Amino acid sequence: MKNTFLIFVFLSVITFCKAQVIGTLEQFEECSMRPNRDQEGCPDLENITYVKDTNNRLNQFVGTWKGNYDGKQYEIKLEKKINYKENISDNLSWDRIIGRILVKDSSGNIIYNSMNKPDKDTFFFGYNFQRGVYMMYFVGNYSCLEAGDVFIETRINNPNEMTLVYFQDKDGLLNPAKCPNFSSFTPLLPGQKMTLIKQ
Repeated sequence: MKNTFLIFVFLSVITFCKAQVIGTLEQFEECSMRPNRDQEGCPDLENITYVKDTNNRLNQFVGTWKGNYDGKQYEIKLEKKINYKENISDNLSWDRIIGRILVKDSSGNIIYNSMNKPDKDTFFFGYNFQRGVYMMYFVGNYSCLEAGDVFIETRINNPNEMTLVYFQDKDGLLNPAKCPNFSSFTPLLPGQKMTLIKQ
């Protein structure tokens, strides 16, 4: 009985490995820069089920980063997830970065904290590289249209220094009841380049 179970497990692993078609972050980065991508897509990548960080490019971001900007103190923790699926029903899994953020005001009061949230509830996750810069997506106070792309990049001459810039989405549904001070609302992440230091 024990041998039958081991054979079953072994065959299951082999079947799973054969079913998974691996592509690379570089292939998908190249795909995103194709001039005809909007019309034709990337048919050569359609069968891929796992986008792997074969060259460990994501490792440069892993760790805790701290910085200050416009009177706020930022602590950002970035973790690399392997073969990660947002939902179990997804057909495609990725090696990606999941982020957690702690933001304090100039007096040390916590403005935002996602440090103890599960991966799926941090609302700060990576996609892929775009011209060498890693692109993530962040959602803060969605009722105030606080959602958008975050671009992070470590410095070539100093890998312990990272820059971050946030580009807020222009589309979305403003909820005035949940965001009464929208005209004076300031997003958590800066729209100008911020420098963070690895701890």
